[in-house]
Amino acid sequence: MTSRREATERWFIRRGVPHVIHDYRASTDVFTRAVPFLALVFLVEIFASFGDRFDGWAQFGVFWAGAGIALGAVAVVNRLRGRRLFQLPDRVGVIELAVFVLIPPVLPALFSDERLSDTAGLAVINVALLIGAYVVVSFGLLPMLFWAGAYSVNQIALIGRLVGRILPLLLVFSAFLFLNAEVWQVAHDFPWPYYAIVLGVFGLIALGSVAVRVPSELVGLSRFESWEQVGRLIDGCDSPLAPATPPADFSVSAVPTLDRMDRVNLGLLMFVAQAVRVLLVGVVIGVFYVAFGLLAVREATIVSWVASDALDPLARFGLFGTELVLTWELLAVSGFIATLSALQFAVSTIIDKAYREHFYDDMAHEAREVLATRALYLAELRQDVQNSDS
Repeated sequence: MTSRREATERWFIRRGVPHVIHDYRASTDVFTRAVPFLALVFLVEIFASFGDRFDGWAQFGVFWAGAGIALGAVAVVNRLRGRRLFQLPDRVGVIELAVFVLIPPVLPALFSDERLSDTAGLAVINVALLIGAYVVVSFGLLPMLFWAGAYSVNQIALIGRLVGRILPLLLVFSAFLFLNAEVWQVAHDFPWPYYAIVLGVFGLIALGSVAVRVPSELVGLSRFESWEQVGRLIDGCDSPLAPATPPADFSVSAVPTLDRMDRVNLGLLMFVAQAVRVLLVGVVIGVFYVAFGLLAVREATIVSWVASDALDPLARFGLFGTELVLTWELLAVSGFIATLSALQFAVSTIIDKAYREHFYDDMAHEAREVLATRALYLAELRQDVQNSDS
């Protein structure tokens, strides 16, 4: 069962849902996986922590003295934990975290003109890095993004069909905007920081409409009616537990409910997968309008719309004997319409039944496969414990 359990836990991590793993802890499962990154940061900070108080061989000696202190602290902690001197830790506790946070700021205070109060900012940065590493590793954000991206790209044909459905409706309200001189004038006068803020607000609204539905959906997704339902879901995916065979005492009513961190992790997975799709739809619409603008809007027209004597195009190129120009105004107007389209798509996946069937229910099915695998995984763990006790 050990190899089967390990394979299942690796599968959970690849799916971006490590919190459904039994007895998942920060000290043994999160920070231990972040050790290579934290060790690299630790070494870089040691190398960069010495000023110009010494030079020549004195600086060389000071550097190795500081490195010796840092490595000595690591060795002492490992010996206290019963590990080899420079063994990578199998458990990261308060002492290990304190060494990472405090040693780099202390070394400059010892060997340079800087005071400890002047280097305290480095300790704050290290605390922030620890928090960031915990969030990224704990919730499996990197594998989650890779999985969600690959899953959405695999459905690019479905997204293409949806865009084909959206585009006629989109043209009804967006063609007027795109061919409106005032919109191009606004784009011409828009400083890019304000433009980014406006698009960011619309983007946050789109993502918020995606996120608001997730918590209520998880309640129903985690419930199963029978073993047959669990088995079908496991056998229908790439779960390491397929083909599924239930323990003798398996009962869907005995499957532990999701705790708070489980719900956060699964909800984040569903949110990221849908957010990636919303982003892809926005990119497709944006590219369409850039291409449409290149072909349909001439440089002289843009000059008259923006009330300018001349443009400063980003690029010029010819096509079929006609010169096409790529301008900031074209990119700005296309980006604005693309963001509005992404917002429309995000809302439609909630209120439109057809959109929901294509783009939400299949994501919910993926979450159900994870939850079904979790149900059998926990049942087998419980059976192993019972067998070992007997």
